[in-house]
Amino acid sequence: RITAVIAILLLALLAGTTYWYSQTTRIGALASPVSREGPDVVVDGAALTQFDAQGRATSKLMGDRVTHYPSDDRIEVTRPRLISLRADQPQLDAKANLARVEDGGARVVLTGDVTLIRAPGKNGEPPMRMTTQSLVAFPDTEQFSTDAPVQIERGGSGIDAVVMDYDNIKRTVKFRSRVRGTVEPSAAPKGAEVR
Repeated sequence: RITAVIAILLLALLAGTTYWYSQTTRIGALASPVSREGPDVVVDGAALTQFDAQGRATSKLMGDRVTHYPSDDRIEVTRPRLISLRADQPQLDAKANLARVEDGGARVVLTGDVTLIRAPGKNGEPPMRMTTQSLVAFPDTEQFSTDAPVQIERGGSGIDAVVMDYDNIKRTVKFRSRVRGTVEPSAAPKGAEVR
């Protein structure tokens, strides 16, 4: 009888050791679980398109690398390019070194050598070029702002300022500090006499 009890105990010990060993090797072979602090998705050469309620594309954000962080649901884009796609407005094309997309795409923070170019308007408006080191874009409303120094060139006019708000739809710019520039006079309408 004692022989049978010892045999059963040895078999149970062997089975328990085998089970423990298989579990530890299986867990070690699994890939590391996704960290809440690190990225969960990294895509090279991606494009994100936003649409309005009618299903029309309003803007597109492209970049060399798009990285999503689940901890705060932000997206970082390396070498981003943000393009407006509204048919009724001159196209905007913004480029930077880095972009951070927040609030589900409602806010895009562009940083590092930011350049924003607005195409010429249909009524003969000259193109506009804006350069700064940081720019906050609101693609849904085509509004942009910066607290950094900004330079704007439009036709023969140029303005340097610090702190700016720009609305592409209303075509308004508000400069808030240290504004300097030259404004080229607009051409007189055809047939008008210039004095």
